[in-house]
Amino acid sequence: MRKIKRFKITSRSREILNRLMRELPLLRRAGFQSQPEVSAFITELFKQIDPGVVYEFNQDAHWELDDQSIIHKEMFSACAVTLGDKLTPYLAALPNDDKRTAAVTVILEFLKTAISFVADLVKEQAQKEECETLDLQFIYIPPFGAAGAPKMLREAQRVEKAVADKALPSILPHLKADKIDVSLAQDGSLLPPYTAVFFVPWQKAKKKGKK
Repeated sequence: MRKIKRFKITSRSREILNRLMRELPLLRRAGFQSQPEVSAFITELFKQIDPGVVYEFNQDAHWELDDQSIIHKEMFSACAVTLGDKLTPYLAALPNDDKRTAAVTVILEFLKTAISFVADLVKEQAQKEECETLDLQFIYIPPFGAAGAPKMLREAQRVEKAVADKALPSILPHLKADKIDVSLAQDGSLLPPYTAVFFVPWQKAKKKGKK
């Protein structure tokens, strides 16, 4: 059950603006003079994203994701979500590191929105099968650097790094991640850079009134 989808997300521009305005020293160092300038910056960044996702449901067909089969669940959806490849040249063209840090803070908020969108799709799919989804388990999240990451990513439940590093080369082909131009770099990072890979475990929904 594979889905290949280019999708739209909302910009959450007001919410992200409020988040960024709490970083006034950073914004001043980055060269912003006013709140409208920051709003325009968020809007311009939003124009650079091209979200894509591939995800697949698995039941009782455990992928050989590492040499010890450490990662296995009875039911799960594996997902890869990316914001596309236009952000890298945009960030490279920014005039200073502080402006890049502000940009990455915004981009991570966009990534959070995209992940939440996909998690909601999987949840709806699970409900149709009389199941419920559990907390996301991340295999890969892009590094934050000096940027402030949203709580969802900052406190994310992660698969142990050594296991994740072994699992990624198997997960991406299973998902056909090349359909959204996602690939594994030699250093173990993902391209495009603002990409996340995660599991959404499923379980049978509990019947109401039953313990």
